[in-house]
Amino acid sequence: MAEQNDLRRRLVGVGIFAWLASTVAGVVTGPTGHASPASAPRAAATATKDGQGGGQDDAPVFLFVGGVGLVRWQGGRPTVMLPTTATIRDLQLDGEGALWASLATVGVVRHTGSGQTNVSSESYAHLAIRSPDDVWAVSESQGSIVHYDGAHWKTMRTRNSLPGALADNHLLDVATDGHGVWVSSWNGLWRVAGERWMRVPPPSAPPSRGRNEDGPAIPPYPLALVASPRGLVACYEDDCLSSTDSGWRSSHWPAGKAHLLCTGGSKLAAGTGADGRTIVIAHLDGSGVATSAPLPPTGINDVTIDGSDRIWVVTAHNLTVLDAKGQTLQQWDGAALGGITGDLQRVVIAGAGPKLPIGQR
Repeated sequence: MAEQNDLRRRLVGVGIFAWLASTVAGVVTGPTGHASPASAPRAAATATKDGQGGGQDDAPVFLFVGGVGLVRWQGGRPTVMLPTTATIRDLQLDGEGALWASLATVGVVRHTGSGQTNVSSESYAHLAIRSPDDVWAVSESQGSIVHYDGAHWKTMRTRNSLPGALADNHLLDVATDGHGVWVSSWNGLWRVAGERWMRVPPPSAPPSRGRNEDGPAIPPYPLALVASPRGLVACYEDDCLSSTDSGWRSSHWPAGKAHLLCTGGSKLAAGTGADGRTIVIAHLDGSGVATSAPLPPTGINDVTIDGSDRIWVVTAHNLTVLDAKGQTLQQWDGAALGGITGDLQRVVIAGAGPKLPIGQR
């Protein structure tokens, strides 16, 4: 269960989240078994391609570094915002620009850049933030969905209150958009609108995940969810689909397990390929899919998309930026990041992100 709870974005979700090999990004495989920052920055490992900068001058990049904590990397220099050796469960940015970090053994911390607030003494596997007083989360045990109203956390549903083919239900992810709150579980996809919890029929495209040991077929269910301005994106076993007014649209994700980590604006979704070393980038209108070259072989830990449609990827010791075609724009190792030591575990970008190149001024 510890491996199942060590999430991803979703993802991008995402987000997105977050989703890659199950023991790295926290995607549940299902019931069928199946820094201490140093001194001045050094030059980046890989140069940016001409004309691919985008972004805003010196906009920050937020990293969570194992054994170090929450780090703001700005202008090629790292600053520790929140020192901690706790394990990160989720890291999200709210609409006011504050970072929410869910930390094992610590709880949930909201950091505004100038100070922090301990929002909860309990950590959560996934956070979905509408506003600072409207936050949904999946418990560490995957047994309950909770809501935060700015003052108190309240359990909204438990896994046994979402019935289906499996008595031993698990809650996998939560996302919010203009249509309500979405919850994925082994017993399918649910939408929350006001006080109503409604089961969402599964799309016909993904196949059933097989049969339970007791024999009944297990209907398809999303491994991960992420919201975009176009609507919900649900990542199933073999494809990632976006909801439309007329139903579900396939992203034509390559064959093999699709692990969605994030979406960017209304255009892109990105996540790991079946090999666990490449990034798949899908256009949400179904117009095309790109795949990056293999990334450093230390495991992809997180992916996010900035407002300039660039994909930021962290492996244990590298930060890489890709364009929408999967081409590398720039790549740094720990030394090039200003002497950061420790595993890079999460990345969050606000808005359009920084201009590239960074560290080559």
